[in-house]
Amino acid sequence: MRLSALFEEFTQYLKVERGASHRSIDTYRRYFGYFQNFAKDQVGGSVLIAHFTSELCRSYQYFMASKELQPGSIRIRLAVLGSFAKWAVKHSRLEKNPMEVITLPAKRSRIPSVPKWEAVEQFLARCSRHRDKAMLALMVYGGLRRAEVVRLNVGDYQPQFGLRRVLGKGGHETTVPLPDVARAIVTEYLVKERPGAAASEPLFLVQYKWYGGEKKSRRMSGQRVWKIIKDLGKRVGVDTIHPHAFRHACGVELLKRSGGNLRAVQEHLRHADIQTTTIYTRLAPQDLQKVVNLFDEKNGGATH
Repeated sequence: MRLSALFEEFTQYLKVERGASHRSIDTYRRYFGYFQNFAKDQVGGSVLIAHFTSELCRSYQYFMASKELQPGSIRIRLAVLGSFAKWAVKHSRLEKNPMEVITLPAKRSRIPSVPKWEAVEQFLARCSRHRDKAMLALMVYGGLRRAEVVRLNVGDYQPQFGLRRVLGKGGHETTVPLPDVARAIVTEYLVKERPGAAASEPLFLVQYKWYGGEKKSRRMSGQRVWKIIKDLGKRVGVDTIHPHAFRHACGVELLKRSGGNLRAVQEHLRHADIQTTTIYTRLAPQDLQKVVNLFDEKNGGATH
């Protein structure tokens, strides 16, 4: 059996049993395709399941390193092969996982750029349109990704609670409570710009002109969210801002106000793995300076 045919079975598993999105599956296929092309050159023809060995995988890793690919790129390409091999062994399609003996490049710990909370509040204050302010409030106080924002319908919002339905990664649905300040902003938007809107209508719309100058509306896209935030950033004087930065700001501020409750932040941001949440515990240099200055206090230790 060809290895590519087995990989297609794996993608069906990802789609049906794991609920993976089309984008995720396309990414898996693309990275597997890189390996497939390398393997074809190595075996001189069709790549069979029997060719999927530790030796071939290790040669692939050396090949990528010789092409000076970044460690992160090598890591994710090997991780795809690892997930595929693990599934194949579990479903008795392979006797042994060829990736078990392969050591992945160390994962670099990246600290995301997080705007200060004072700057976040300034962004909210500078939003002149109710729609844009409501959208921003969901990212700031709800920690929503822009893809989650644009999927919302009017009926997904509940004034006494927050969001009763958020469609997240992999099609997973969850609820997201919102504080009073956020609910007040969203409620004001619905009252002033969307009175009488049906529950099934998109929460956020954009208008455009049709043939003959007729005005029509459609669901806002993620790209439009990006443009709105970038335009707002120019007005505030922060050109580097992007939508996901507000999700990071939400995580950092919630961690501070909750006294370091990682579980609460994990739940609110809907992280599958708490290791993702721990990135918010990394102190910025200026915060670290405040901590080490505690040594200067007279009651902080021995005096000389």
